[in-house]
Amino acid sequence: MLSQKNIRFFILIGILIVLNLLGAVYFKRIDLTKENRYSLTKIARNTMDSLNYPMTVQIYMEGEYPPNITRFQEAIRSTIIELQQYANGNLDFEFVDPKNNKDLIMELSKKGMPPIPVKVKKSDMEFEDKKLFPYAFLTYRGKEKYIDLVKGCVLPNGQIDFAKAEGDLEYKLVAPARGFIKENAGNIAIAEGHGELPIEMLGEWITAMQNTYEVFRYDVRKNAGNGIAPTVTEEDMKKIGKEIPENLRYRSGIDVLIFAQPTRPFSEREKYEIDQYLMRGGSLFFILNQEIVDMDMYEKRATLTQLRELNLDDLFLKYGFKINYNLIQDLSCEKTEVFTEGASGGSFQSVPWIFSPMIYQFTNTPITRNTDQVLLRYASSIDTTHQNSVKKTVFLTSSSDSRTVDGQQFIDLNTYLQEKPPVELFRNKGGKIAGAMIEGMFSSLFQGREAPVDSAIPNPPTAVFGFKSALPGKIAVISDGSFPLGKNFRGKRGYMPYDNKTVLLNAVDYLAGDDALTQIRAKEVQVRQLDKNKVLKNTSLIKFVNLVLPVLIVVLFGLLRAWVRKRKNERT
Repeated sequence: MLSQKNIRFFILIGILIVLNLLGAVYFKRIDLTKENRYSLTKIARNTMDSLNYPMTVQIYMEGEYPPNITRFQEAIRSTIIELQQYANGNLDFEFVDPKNNKDLIMELSKKGMPPIPVKVKKSDMEFEDKKLFPYAFLTYRGKEKYIDLVKGCVLPNGQIDFAKAEGDLEYKLVAPARGFIKENAGNIAIAEGHGELPIEMLGEWITAMQNTYEVFRYDVRKNAGNGIAPTVTEEDMKKIGKEIPENLRYRSGIDVLIFAQPTRPFSEREKYEIDQYLMRGGSLFFILNQEIVDMDMYEKRATLTQLRELNLDDLFLKYGFKINYNLIQDLSCEKTEVFTEGASGGSFQSVPWIFSPMIYQFTNTPITRNTDQVLLRYASSIDTTHQNSVKKTVFLTSSSDSRTVDGQQFIDLNTYLQEKPPVELFRNKGGKIAGAMIEGMFSSLFQGREAPVDSAIPNPPTAVFGFKSALPGKIAVISDGSFPLGKNFRGKRGYMPYDNKTVLLNAVDYLAGDDALTQIRAKEVQVRQLDKNKVLKNTSLIKFVNLVLPVLIVVLFGLLRAWVRKRKNERT
């Protein structure tokens, strides 16, 4: 007959077996971290649950690396395992070591993902040179996507911030999956008719947007009178507790209307149509500066800048911002190749060009998450004004060592090379705003006025006038019209500079209302490091606590246990 002690033992074993069986069926992790480090967002869980076909992930980071990289490896593994719990068996992954696969290394390099050299410590005196491939490859129903797992996490000194990379993992893995399964692409309209940058010159950006959206040309002037319609859904209206009114019942509208460096003035009627699009809950993206700079470092080395008149200033001021008629100069700037003549002939040399600010530091916004440094060229500064019910978020600023020069400027490269402006003119002047997001409930510029008409558009508009926003609208503005262009080299266009494309794509995602990606981007991982000064000061105590104290505790416990047993035997 079983004793009471044995019965309790078998009951305990039974409980553990039941708990393990339940754990295999129902997955639950308790996350006690302040920033929910080990928890997936609801959007990530829903995305995985929406996978109807197998998705595979290859991670090219198999191998032994230093502790910080090993920790990143485990973070990748644990993130994907957690995603698997919600994928209904439709997510598989493997770690691959590409060091002996020349074809794979070449393919990654073509994608702009070269190996990163690292040193692995084998002993106190011996190190081994290895190559790190912090990349992944996703496939789903014939669709493919390469991912740079450390993009936006490279510091100016070339070091990788693996803690930040860990915080970005969920977004980088889930965002492509959302693109794979998304059925209804949003509509992005590239405005034309005012001398904007030709859509062909925006090819790299357009191609990237077409992975997620339908992108098309849109002439505001030709379509005026019909009403520019945003896409409005039942879910949009539920957010403000209303049903969709008749004047907003559009089946498929424009999610984002982009103006990429217009050069000709807008008529009052065209401004009216843009204004009413915003009042209907639309999203506008202005990429423009207020000065014309006709200069080429190789052919035209001097120019007199001209002020650009677009007739948009009153519209911008009504919405809470102003693009100034000036140029930003920054000591933190890009270098440019210039040809100089000397006694022994001519030669090329690299010189810093203060009209091309480089931005390394970013505020924590969804638009600049996963972003490396970006380049501005002849950018204007932006001022913001207070507006009720409107929120303003700055996402691009020049360095603290920057200034602005107002009005028309004579820019001469030769003069700059001979007499550079004194550094004191720049020091600690404060960053200048070059990119901002304005969102909320706007008031119409045309409130109390009749809808304008002109010879090109003589008929009054057919859409119902809105004097205030029916739905929250959004405006993104970047004060550099060349921001989406490639590098200019002898008049030829190349790839977009640095990470400008990431900022543009993030801005479009935010404007298009993909709140899901915005929520995932907002996630951060905090690394709570030890105080180095306290560690150095208390090194001996820390060694004692970690090495000697555990042994002493075990010895003391053994002595105490022996003493208790001895006393028990003496009593019996």
